[in-house]
Amino acid sequence: MDYRLYIGSDAWRQNPARLAELEASGFRCRLCNDDGTDSPLEVHHRTYENLGNEQPGDLTTLCRNCHRVVTDHFRRLRYAQRMPAFANVRSALDNPSPLFDPTFKET
Repeated sequence: MDYRLYIGSDAWRQNPARLAELEASGFRCRLCNDDGTDSPLEVHHRTYENLGNEQPGDLTTLCRNCHRVVTDHFRRLRYAQRMPAFANVRSALDNPSPLFDPTFKET
């Protein structure tokens, strides 16, 4: 299932679990208690195991600002264990190519 297409679909908008989570949260962000006036409310997937067939415990109501913070946090945790890839740029620095072609003549 294509996540982006699903999130933009009526199936997601009308999903009973999504609507139940919004109602259970009182239509407020579970973290900062905003009612959507400062930042629109969104429903965060705590797990993607049931994507398309979400259960109420799979979802959490968050305002857009908190949703970005939570998503950023989980991405940082996921990528924190990876070793960064390094490129050998020494040869490019030792033998730089010219920024322009000195032999080029405009006609």
